[in-house]
Amino acid sequence: MKRKVLALFLVGAMVSSFVVGCGKSDGTDSGSQSESEKNEDIVTLKYATYRVGNHPSAAQEKACLDRFEELYGDEIKLEIEELPSDQAYADKMKVLAASGELPDVVDGKNGIKELAIDNGQAVDILPMLEDDQEWKADLSEDAIQANMSEDGKLYSLVALTQLSGYFYNTEMFADAGIEPAKTWEEFMDNCEKLDAKGHTPLALMTGENCWATNILLAAMIGTNGEAGNEFMNTKYPDTYQTPEVIDALERMKVLLEKYTTEDAIGALYANAANNFMQGEAAMFCNGLWMTPDFENPEKSMEGFSDKVGIAMFPENGLMTTYPEGWVVCADSPEKQDAAMKLLKVFTDAEGQQAAMEYTKDVPCGNNVEITDQFAAENPLFAQMMEDRKGTEYAFATFDVTAYPTVVDSFSKYYPDLVYGNITAEEMAKKLDEAAESSK
Repeated sequence: MKRKVLALFLVGAMVSSFVVGCGKSDGTDSGSQSESEKNEDIVTLKYATYRVGNHPSAAQEKACLDRFEELYGDEIKLEIEELPSDQAYADKMKVLAASGELPDVVDGKNGIKELAIDNGQAVDILPMLEDDQEWKADLSEDAIQANMSEDGKLYSLVALTQLSGYFYNTEMFADAGIEPAKTWEEFMDNCEKLDAKGHTPLALMTGENCWATNILLAAMIGTNGEAGNEFMNTKYPDTYQTPEVIDALERMKVLLEKYTTEDAIGALYANAANNFMQGEAAMFCNGLWMTPDFENPEKSMEGFSDKVGIAMFPENGLMTTYPEGWVVCADSPEKQDAAMKLLKVFTDAEGQQAAMEYTKDVPCGNNVEITDQFAAENPLFAQMMEDRKGTEYAFATFDVTAYPTVVDSFSKYYPDLVYGNITAEEMAKKLDEAAESSK
């Protein structure tokens, strides 16, 4: 479905300012453009998004788009295509990338950035960013460098730092007599104690990109000493057949077999999130951007926000990463300039402020104030900011470090692992094969 944020309509007939005589204009100028000429000055920018409907970032995106209209509505016509989910978005953008027809601005997630680079549509935005030092100062150098390519080009821009530990149901934890685990052995013991009390320990999923499950898998690897942490901070690692990956897959097999919901195999993100927010599971791995859902009566059970705690992963681990961000694929200087204006609205200090207020995302820069009032009104955000100071292991996710073919393969091989069709060693080998297919 397409929604036009900005629309200009020609009203009435076009007005001619020519005085006709002997078949020629007399050379006079009315001093103003015709409606047709004004319309020709409008730059049309195509943008696709999945941040619509009940998506956690829908309100934030609307606020940014409203601001964009206010600032640039008389010069840029934004045509927006809305797609109903992250997966629907990724699927369609991959099809468009194959034919070189991506919209002028896209989210680079799920391998879309790489496809845009490969097909020649992605534009190096670093020179344009350098031309606006005030805007650049709103962004952290870490966020810029995280998306810098090896050849020194910047193909995407992001406004936030993704932090993720796990949420837990405080009432279930109290009933089981447990606290957030400090070690992975204690984490597994907590799962056993929750299970013994009749509480399903984890809301997991093996559909789509296995998001919540793979955050947990990444945490188990990324906190497993120096080698595991280096692995989860390496883009396109040489092999998945390492002791740390195999150990984590073996533990994940147990969690999927014994300590999650019956629908976990094949479940989508929405299924797993719903299981947690409806009190069907005690823990869910995700980031701060999810917290507004806990107060949403259409998503969470009544009073649920008062029952949620947040914790770092065992061994003081915290997923700390920068997503791919927005990619400019516009094919003309005029459209590229318009696209940069849209990126600026999304990523400058005011855009980061909107992300923090609406979705509880952590700003990537230092020009956004986190007031005492905001911290008091958002205790989970404040707790994560405090816990962050004690991080011993920071790590990325597979969505950032792995080839898209590897990310896609998890949903195929997790069921085989759980049902005993393959071992953890064999699954690690299959991940290598998936990576090799992208080289």
